Amino acid sequence: CFCNFLMFTFEESHYLHPCLCSPVPRKRGASIFDETAEYMRIHRALSAGKRVSFADTTGGDLVYVREFLAFDSDEEDSAKWEEEEAKYRKAERQPTYRIHPEFSAPDSGELLRIVRSNKVAVEQISPVEDEPLAFSGVIRVLNISFHKAVYIRSTMDSWASYFDHPAEYVLGSNDGDTDRFSFKLSFAPPYTTHGSRIQFVVRYETSDGDFWANNSSLNYAVTLLLSYEDDSAQPGTEMQSLYPWFSLEMPRCHRGTYM
Repeated sequence: CFCNFLMFTFEESHYLHPCLCSPVPRKRGASIFDETAEYMRIHRALSAGKRVSFADTTGGDLVYVREFLAFDSDEEDSAKWEEEEAKYRKAERQPTYRIHPEFSAPDSGELLRIVRSNKVAVEQISPVEDEPLAFSGVIRVLNISFHKAVYIRSTMDSWASYFDHPAEYVLGSNDGDTDRFSFKLSFAPPYTTHGSRIQFVVRYETSDGDFWANNSSLNYAVTLLLSYEDDSAQPGTEMQSLYPWFSLEMPRCHRGTYM
């Protein structure tokens, strides 16, 4: 603003006094009354809205309790599951094995006739005590040479593969015309299921040549049979208990004869 300065003289003294300027107009602040009125207005607006209430004031439970189990590792879970499952698992049934020759051993008269004609024949097949998967056999040969050997050629996979097993001479078995040799064969995994078969033929080696016995070109065969204690009784059970190799099944004929 424009100011005029007035000079006043008082006995040898001179003073300069500034002229007061007009202030800029400003808005007046709210009074205590106005602030109180605004607070009451806001309070009434909030009171008219939703209110918060607690469960215990309405008769409910103030706290809901939930329990959590400690986290177990996968190994602990598996062990507990197996332990629990074992309580309800049925005991594993142990099978009973029986061998069933698929051929009939000849009687003494027929055996001698076959030996004289073919020089070699299977005399008998028997189970092996304490070895349910094994069976033994006796071979009768014609005594045509002092140096002789008998081999059992067997297969468990229908001649896809085979093995030659040497038979052992039975001491004191010579009766002048014939000698005896013995052998033992056994079923082995994976051929230990019901119906597994061992087929075999016999080779008789002498200084006069080799001779074969192959059950009239049908091959000798023995089948493995499995049963369980809780199986219902079947016809022939009594006979099978006396003779484990006995079976009511008819011998089967198979092609693919060896030799």
